[in-house]
Amino acid sequence: MTSQSVLAMTSGKTSLGGGYVSGGVGQGEITRLEAQRDKHSLWVITAAKVSGAYLADVQVKIRDSKGRSVLDHRLDGPWLLVDLPQGRFVVEASLNGEILRKTTRISPGDRHQIVFYFDVAVETLPDARDAAASMK
Repeated sequence: MTSQSVLAMTSGKTSLGGGYVSGGVGQGEITRLEAQRDKHSLWVITAAKVSGAYLADVQVKIRDSKGRSVLDHRLDGPWLLVDLPQGRFVVEASLNGEILRKTTRISPGDRHQIVFYFDVAVETLPDARDAAASMK
């Protein structure tokens, strides 16, 4: 039996011409995204407030200082990396009717991270060490 990785990563261009990539399903994708972080000025991560579990299927909208849409994208995983130019941006994330907003100002050479924590109940798998200890 062979092991195959399911890739949920997507990429594209913003309305301003900067690239973006989203994903983060599984450790392989997270590793690939981490390797690309320095190529993007904004990193968005989505997670559950109580458990900290990563969340996918979050709608993220980015608008510039004039309210124009820069990106409107449903995340395939919990991470979104975006290359934005210098300027002020409003980043909005929504899930199950809950809408969260944050503002960021990008200057040349900047790297910003925004984490959105949603108030959702998410079951998480126990830590592997805990599971191994309980099997003894």
